[in-house]
Amino acid sequence: MKKFLIFIFTMFGLMLGMLAMIYNEYIRAYEAAHHRSSFPEPKENLLVPVSTRAYAKAKSWSEKSPLSKQQIKNYLTKYGRYSEYTSQSAVNKLNIDWKEQAVLRAKSYQKFHYSKEKLVGQLVDVDLFTPEEADYAIEKVHFDWKEEAVKEAESSANGGNISKERLLEILVENRKFTQEEAEYAIEHAQVDWLN
Repeated sequence: MKKFLIFIFTMFGLMLGMLAMIYNEYIRAYEAAHHRSSFPEPKENLLVPVSTRAYAKAKSWSEKSPLSKQQIKNYLTKYGRYSEYTSQSAVNKLNIDWKEQAVLRAKSYQKFHYSKEKLVGQLVDVDLFTPEEADYAIEKVHFDWKEEAVKEAESSANGGNISKERLLEILVENRKFTQEEAEYAIEHAQVDWLN
């Protein structure tokens, strides 16, 4: 008998819940139908020429983060769904020193302790700066590549259980530090060595 009463009360509660949901949906539909204006309101964005919208979007992206010319153009075509021509025109209108953008982007990567070669690769291959812009950035950032190698060595060896030889190999082959930078890092890194 107790189970039967629990079942009845449970069913009654479920029915009340469903009725409340149906009533709520009815009220929402009623209000939406009666508070709607009879004419669709024009979207302000649609009245602005496509090229102006593309330029505004490009300018907005360029102000948020140091991006390359090609990266902004790609964003416009992919995410903004603008044509190649419109995207290129919008990017060309931007009054930006792309070399300085590359410098700012390079500085933002200092926390990752890239080698000179890895940083150039990041700027050119991932961030789509031209090789000239990347070279300019490398020249202007004035990173101490030996100290970057030390920080990378300490970061890579943080878990321990690594020999000097293995870390030297990682720094040169994977992280693309020069042999001299890697040897300096091995000498100066604060690491508990395996050997």
